[in-house]
Amino acid sequence: MKNAPATYWFSLKPYVYPVVKDTNVLLLNTRDMNAIISNNDPTVSGLIRELLIPAAFGVVEISEESETYRKEKAFIEKVCSHHMGTLSMAAKSMERPVVLTPYHYRMHSVTKGEIRKSGNNLTLFIDNECSLDCTLCPVYFRQFKCCNKQGDTSFMDTRLIRDILEDVSKYESFIINVCGGDITLHPDIEDIVAMLKASPVKSRYHVYYKNLDSNTKKMLDPKDTVVIVDFPMDKKLSINPGDGYTFNFVIKNREELEACRQCVKVLGIEMFYISIVDTGNYTGFLKENIFLLQDDFSCGAASLPYRERIRIVNNHYFYRTFVLPNGDVCGSPEGSPVANLYRNPISFVKDSINNFHTSLWDKSRDNAICSNCIFHYICPLLSRYDFSEPFFELKIENHGT
Repeated sequence: MKNAPATYWFSLKPYVYPVVKDTNVLLLNTRDMNAIISNNDPTVSGLIRELLIPAAFGVVEISEESETYRKEKAFIEKVCSHHMGTLSMAAKSMERPVVLTPYHYRMHSVTKGEIRKSGNNLTLFIDNECSLDCTLCPVYFRQFKCCNKQGDTSFMDTRLIRDILEDVSKYESFIINVCGGDITLHPDIEDIVAMLKASPVKSRYHVYYKNLDSNTKKMLDPKDTVVIVDFPMDKKLSINPGDGYTFNFVIKNREELEACRQCVKVLGIEMFYISIVDTGNYTGFLKENIFLLQDDFSCGAASLPYRERIRIVNNHYFYRTFVLPNGDVCGSPEGSPVANLYRNPISFVKDSINNFHTSLWDKSRDNAICSNCIFHYICPLLSRYDFSEPFFELKIENHGT
């Protein structure tokens, strides 16, 4: 009796940076700066493109009888022999591997000149009222666009929102992010949604999945809504894959990454990104997926082009502006207010926020937790993980030493 053909899982190593242009492929090993290049091979480019589909989680399943395997066996073996990829036997009893690629992260990737331009990304926290009592709410809020219920109950005045819309509508490609609390608890939420819908400014609502009830679904356009999901999930996602929602999966460790992969697979989710959150407890996972340590620099990661270096470290808050329900304007969620829209003229607010971002851009690693590291002058730009006064105690051994 003939044995069934073998099936394999093929993946790239997390430190390999892949680039696909038409039928050309570049695989760059950021540890030793060696590269594998494939030109004018549609099968190879198709293989890597499939691997980079977010829902694939960095892994492609290949049968030894498939045309891809027959044509590209030599390429796959070359990638593996250069320690840039892994080909493992797939079995039903084995857990499918998960590999985070650079394309899973939500990153602010711009050129140096563009960072100096005026910001075009504004986040309005229209209220801080919420019936939930999530333990990690303050942690999430400081690390990505998320709901927050800290402080005295407050609701942003719709007249202020109208004034903001009138002011920013003259700028091209402006985005307004809307967060809560639970935004549906704002007494004028229907008027706010209608106002934003009528504006030429693009708006995006960030809603925690437990607050996404039937009324919220009717009110918000799925294509303008980011659903925030963390793990373990204690409420079923009642969403159809074809609705058009974008998902922000909050990941703290490898187990949650696997749960995320299963969620994407079971629900057939296509549009999503991942926010890796630092709670101070999962140091190994952060080291593997966020930090560039000395080993990475000894192998030349710092020689990556500027655009690619900035993609490696998340610079979430460069030229982002945050307005709290009480009118306070901040350059980052964890920072102190630089102005207040209820008390200060708009010209003062703009000057203050621009000065804040300029100082953030100019901040050197001399003031960061890695100031004693011999690589701190060649390291990529500062991220929120690197400030000398982090949001909570950092427990990253050997980071910056």
